[in-house]
Amino acid sequence: MVSVGISHKTRHWQHYCFSHPPEGYRYVRSPDMPWHVAGINWEFLANTKFFLPFPRPDLYHTYNGIVGNRHPWVVEVESYLPRYQHMDPASRLYKWALRRLADDHCKGIIFTSQKAMELNRDGLVANGVDPAKMQVVYRAVEQHPAKSHDGRPFTILFAGNGFYRKGGVELLKAFLALERRDARLEIISRLEVDWGLCPLPDVQAWVERTVAGDPRITWHRDLPHRDVVGRMQLADLFVGATYLDPFNNTVLEAMGTGLPVIASDTGALPEVVVDGRNGWVLRMGGRSGDDITEELAMRITQLMDDADLRRRMGEASQAIVRGKFTLHVRNAALAKIYGAALGAR
Repeated sequence: MVSVGISHKTRHWQHYCFSHPPEGYRYVRSPDMPWHVAGINWEFLANTKFFLPFPRPDLYHTYNGIVGNRHPWVVEVESYLPRYQHMDPASRLYKWALRRLADDHCKGIIFTSQKAMELNRDGLVANGVDPAKMQVVYRAVEQHPAKSHDGRPFTILFAGNGFYRKGGVELLKAFLALERRDARLEIISRLEVDWGLCPLPDVQAWVERTVAGDPRITWHRDLPHRDVVGRMQLADLFVGATYLDPFNNTVLEAMGTGLPVIASDTGALPEVVVDGRNGWVLRMGGRSGDDITEELAMRITQLMDDADLRRRMGEASQAIVRGKFTLHVRNAALAKIYGAALGAR
């Protein structure tokens, strides 16, 4: 049994994927230097792994992290690499990271989307990284059957922190514009401002006032993941029209429950949602919030009034997941990468 060392499993998709390794492999927790315990939050150390010598797996598999150990390793990447966003590319440490990616210890660079590969490929090749190391391997997501909707009003679901960054304001305005008493909106979010988009205080106050005051809106501040999936199974539509996101995994999870989705053309989402097949992909760049709100309201109304369209798009969501985003597909690709990294021993 070949052991593959991982540093952590913090997100649900990581728990799912790294709890189900490819056949012949096992994932083991490999402790790395605990800089956070000492209160050190330096970007370089947060995204660089210096693993402790014991236990010593056959291969390391990190997520967005450069490995400092002289040992075989692969890295899985969702956005930019090296993940030193605020570091000068001409700095000594940044150049060291590029050398680590180019040397023989780095056996593979696994991009979670074509978009991530496009973002990094040319720059890495220009710095001596062999393009043969690079490959796209999508995440895997669980599939769950939808539950009976008999007697329930049409329910639109938003799930995700970073409410403002993920288009929450535009969705809220679109919902109000519908003026439909037969519609409900469920929001699973802390309504916090995280990064990339900073609304004015009066906008935040309006959101909190509206969410609290409209009886058609249900707000869940915190839910365990299993309950989030349960809300997806009872919903009719998932909206994830995000402005900034490398992937937005909740869209993929919603598709796994057979939901049609309205997403955006941000990051990897056009690789997940097929416009007009299992939902719609909204163009976000160069448009006003009012334009986006208007299109959201139009698409929501279209699905509300066409049950057959909802059924077809929901079935298409599950078909897309079965074709590209299952453990079988992911693990088959990883087994080849791991085998090549270790000489197919």
